[in-house]
Amino acid sequence: MVKRQKEKQYQSSVEHRLNSQLRSGGSRSGLATRPLPFDCCALTLTPFTNPVMRVWNSRGIVFENSTILPYIMKHKADPVTGISMTSKELVALQMDRNEDTGKWQCPVMNKPFLNHTKIVAIIQNDRSTANVYSYEAVNELNIKGKNYCDLISGEKFNRERDMIILQDPNDQELCRLRDINHFKHTNALREQANEMLDQSKNIQLSVTASRIIDKMKRKRQDGGEKEGTSTGNQSSTEESKKPKIFTDELTGVSMTTGKASGSFTSTALNLTNDNSAREATEEEILQAQCLALKKLKKKGFVRFVTSLGVLEFELHCDIAPRTCWNFIGLCEKGTYDDSCFHRSIRNFMIQGGKPVDKKEIETSLWGDAFRDEFDDRLKHTGPGILSMANAGPNTNKRQFFITFKSAPHLDRKHTVFGRVVNGLNVLSMMEAVPTDKKDRPTTEIKIISAEIIYSPVEEAAEKERIRIQKRAEMKLREKEERRINALGMPSAEARVIKDDEKTKTVDVTIGKYMPKSAIHRKDSVEVETNVSSDHAVGLYNSRKTLPPKTTKFGDFSGW
Repeated sequence: MVKRQKEKQYQSSVEHRLNSQLRSGGSRSGLATRPLPFDCCALTLTPFTNPVMRVWNSRGIVFENSTILPYIMKHKADPVTGISMTSKELVALQMDRNEDTGKWQCPVMNKPFLNHTKIVAIIQNDRSTANVYSYEAVNELNIKGKNYCDLISGEKFNRERDMIILQDPNDQELCRLRDINHFKHTNALREQANEMLDQSKNIQLSVTASRIIDKMKRKRQDGGEKEGTSTGNQSSTEESKKPKIFTDELTGVSMTTGKASGSFTSTALNLTNDNSAREATEEEILQAQCLALKKLKKKGFVRFVTSLGVLEFELHCDIAPRTCWNFIGLCEKGTYDDSCFHRSIRNFMIQGGKPVDKKEIETSLWGDAFRDEFDDRLKHTGPGILSMANAGPNTNKRQFFITFKSAPHLDRKHTVFGRVVNGLNVLSMMEAVPTDKKDRPTTEIKIISAEIIYSPVEEAAEKERIRIQKRAEMKLREKEERRINALGMPSAEARVIKDDEKTKTVDVTIGKYMPKSAIHRKDSVEVETNVSSDHAVGLYNSRKTLPPKTTKFGDFSGW
């Protein structure tokens, strides 16, 4: 018996050509079309769980039942076409889902519904429900055999009236109807947002943010604004003078050299009991500095001067310190200067930070990619959220994106580290720029310069440096005290000469700890009058030597 071949994991040349035409809307149109994915609601643009459809010229548009009903009750219109409608026109879809993958599939062929699959719905006799199949199954089992009975319920149906097309890459009218750029409700929401921006032109800022921005505006008016210095040049000059830092001097790190344990378990090493801390690595030092930046609890502010206007960001240095440090450091180095936003998707986001030179290797501030920093306080909610673009978990480098609307499906997948506090109208202008079939803006959106308004990174690094220096000095004092105690040397506090009283304090010691000068030079030492005579005698009179005992051994008769 021949085993059933699994569905191929690649696209043929014909499928690739059809998909490219579907994405671009044909070569005649200069604007790229974005048809809605089949498993997404046409109102919320997010995956549905209880699908319903509205029929329009033998074609169906799928909605989420829990969201379309309140919309119809309020607006009494179709959110896609804008034509008036009622809830009676909705048809509930009965669809099959794969329990392992969670994807919608054909109940007959068990093939998942993809974006290039032709999908149809068969309306039942009650006119309120419909079963969803792939067109391939209906064509083979119903149309070719002229057996117009539902494949599940067995009810008879009319091909012209009851078979509704939900998705067909070759149907240009359906593709235009499912194009998110033509949805009436998204255009209305965009116009409403633009009106709100015209009224406010700014979102409400915190007291700290408004104070810092006003201060920088006054500096620019006076002509006293200073350019940021590069952290890379400072690090190269200070690298030779940088002292050694050990793990016990850092916060949250305590690692030894391992010589003591290694000498006890290996015959190749010399036996030692030295259990001192080893020198800290660059990653451990960076981790301690990021912890200090997080404890500082201060925000950072950065300004992008673009070809369409100015964007100002607030950076959450107290929540995502490493990501914010990377972004601020790249801005100081001028990495983003003269770069372009290379990817823009309407109703989603705009992405930037890609190297201008194709031969240039994309790196972070420290070279390698760094880990994600997720926090439940930072989510992709609303427009203007600044987040890191990546190629998978812990692959953050330099690319970032700014959302045009909420994207909750990106939470805990991309690190949110900032938000737009000034320039949402500029963000709307960026969203309105048309794109090609590869989502690249047809008109170049350029980042002219990236300026640092306020950076808490240097303050946190300086505080951590002072703390490490104090810790190193304390280690030296402790080491010196242990050496003095081991040698039996008197402490400096016990030999204090008071010039005013002209007195001298002497430790009263006995046995082998008695000073030799007190034993051999009895006449040369003068004792204060306030010292008792008992102490003086015990201190300066040496013990008399006893005569040796004489013992005689005779015979054993006395035993």
